[in-house]
Amino acid sequence: MDFKNDNVGIELLLAHMNIGDIIQAVEHLHLYSEREDEESGVLFEECLSQDEMDENEETLGGLVSHVQNRGKVQYGTVSDLLAFVNMVSNTSPSTLTELQEEIGVLLNKSDMVIKDGRYRIDVDVLLFPWRLTYKAPGSGHIPKGSFGKVHLAQDTETRKRMACKRIPLEHFKPADVEIQARFRHENIAELYGALLWEQSVHLFMEAGEGGSVLEKLESCGPMREFEIIWVTQQVLRGLEYLHSHNIIHHDIKPSNIVLMSAKAVLVDFGLTVQMTEDVYIPRDLRGTEMYMSPELVLCRGHNTKTDIYSLGTTIIHMQTGSPPWVRRYPRSAYPSYLYIIHKQAPPLEDISEDCSPAMRGLLERALERVPLRRSSAAELLHEEALHPSREDQPRCWSLDSALGEGTHPLLRQQSQMTDSTQDSSSLYTEDSGPCRRKGSLYIDLGALAGYYNFVRGPPTTEYG
Repeated sequence: MDFKNDNVGIELLLAHMNIGDIIQAVEHLHLYSEREDEESGVLFEECLSQDEMDENEETLGGLVSHVQNRGKVQYGTVSDLLAFVNMVSNTSPSTLTELQEEIGVLLNKSDMVIKDGRYRIDVDVLLFPWRLTYKAPGSGHIPKGSFGKVHLAQDTETRKRMACKRIPLEHFKPADVEIQARFRHENIAELYGALLWEQSVHLFMEAGEGGSVLEKLESCGPMREFEIIWVTQQVLRGLEYLHSHNIIHHDIKPSNIVLMSAKAVLVDFGLTVQMTEDVYIPRDLRGTEMYMSPELVLCRGHNTKTDIYSLGTTIIHMQTGSPPWVRRYPRSAYPSYLYIIHKQAPPLEDISEDCSPAMRGLLERALERVPLRRSSAAELLHEEALHPSREDQPRCWSLDSALGEGTHPLLRQQSQMTDSTQDSSSLYTEDSGPCRRKGSLYIDLGALAGYYNFVRGPPTTEYG
């Protein structure tokens, strides 16, 4: 006769609990049992509020789920992924400290290979510090989010390249995952999965091996206007999608825009919120100082228009190579820009001198101080500045064809240089805008020799 054990789940839970915890739990139950006898029928449940009982039940359920799936990485849906990250967030760190194997949920079934319920770091997937993927990392900047560092990851079997953001467990929150998992768009970095291992949450997502806009600025100097136009179009498409769902990104800036061969995507959704009313009133200050809108600084309520203002400041950074305010108000003398933004916004004085009239008009509408008069993402997408004629925005010659011919005079000049990284940095100083633009062109040509893997211009399909 076969016997069915109905207590398998409890036995599995006890097998993974610390014996000291079990003894302490029994002592607590015994104490409450004695109190119940003394107080003539006062039940243990009555000693707790309903909210406390619900919280305890939720934590216990999460713990049981954690134990049952210990050491298991599995493919799943977006709902499975969100349930996993919520469980991680609600489980006490002491419980997760004893974790001996990785656990997680992966959405990408084609490019990420799970073996025996495991996806092991440095075995099944390799992580590389992002700076090591470039032979010339510029100032040594490594892309960072609100918390945690971004690495380049590669699946050892499929050779799929991804970005992996490692967030310490104490700083992780479900918001880091929720928006990116629930909302899919071409200009939002696709989330491939989440893994818990060694007290850190590893978020795997679409990789932009062209680096971030900030990396390009630090390595190449200010961007040319046709590049700015292309990046702005990509960002506005992503913002239009987010704003249509009442989602505020809250941290639009060069380091959160990642370049790919045919598109640019938004990353880092740790500060993102979805509004339930017309105005979002924050409990804390969200964003990065130099790119904040005046209404966000006041913390009295704002909406999706704050992202548009941040995009305007980002365009200024792309034009000049520096964030707004910092040239006129050096960080050494002004440790905080919040008061300056509140009193003097918008930073129209920081717009590049060689900015075209159409782009200046776009910036004035994006940086409008009053949110109600500020243009939306959908409106800016139809701006004249983003749809220049061939005469106003001449195409760059094809880098691929030039590489094949090898006869272009600029290429010959490039081949005569011994060290493109060293020489290019001497072409400009912090205060010489035109020279920095010359350096930018030189670094772009250096990419032909394999020194950089940056995106240098818009796809030909859009500027055909």
